[in-house]
Amino acid sequence: MKTQSLKSDTLLLLTATIWGFGFVAQRVGMDYVGPFTFNGFRFALGSLTLVPLLLISNRQWAITKSLLPLINTKMIIFGGGLAGFALFMGATLQQVGLVYTTAGKAGFITGLYVVIVPILGLFWKQRPGMGTWLGAILAAAGLYLLTITAQFTIAFGDFLELAGAFFWAGHVLIIGWLSPRIDPIKLAFFQYAACSFLSLITAVITEAITLHGLFLATIPIAYGGL
Repeated sequence: MKTQSLKSDTLLLLTATIWGFGFVAQRVGMDYVGPFTFNGFRFALGSLTLVPLLLISNRQWAITKSLLPLINTKMIIFGGGLAGFALFMGATLQQVGLVYTTAGKAGFITGLYVVIVPILGLFWKQRPGMGTWLGAILAAAGLYLLTITAQFTIAFGDFLELAGAFFWAGHVLIIGWLSPRIDPIKLAFFQYAACSFLSLITAVITEAITLHGLFLATIPIAYGGL
């Protein structure tokens, strides 16, 4: 039992480490490309890596697929688009916020979505327990100490990260609602593709995209996408 617990804790620590370094990669990547360009190619890479799993999933469900109603296909497209939009907003606010704040602050503030999720769940008549409210109070205290200035103002970058945390929380709720209803591999593929499309369209309009910049940002984009 202790060995299993140690393995679980180690995996959680490894996950947190990988996630934390992701903020560093995002910050470094923007030395060479704009935030929308970074996210566009990052999530495009993420969707492409899911193609093999998507093909395997299609083969496994080949028999039952013909029995599924048309609404399931519509649900996948609509759900993937909705989740992709929430992902686009959260990733955009996070990425742009990194221009004005540190990776450490961005990581902490974004992590507040864990507390925000059950609070937003109140709108779906989900009642959070006392532990959630205690966590919310502690998170609010940490946010205050980390971001509020002597003039009782919040830095622009920190504000963007906080706004993004609400979209991340909304994204979690959307995924939680969709996951039992549609194939998770297809959901992941469509949401990444939708987020990439929205990001690249915005990048083409607002940013200068160069092959040299993309080449220099290859490693950060690959880390963020994979």
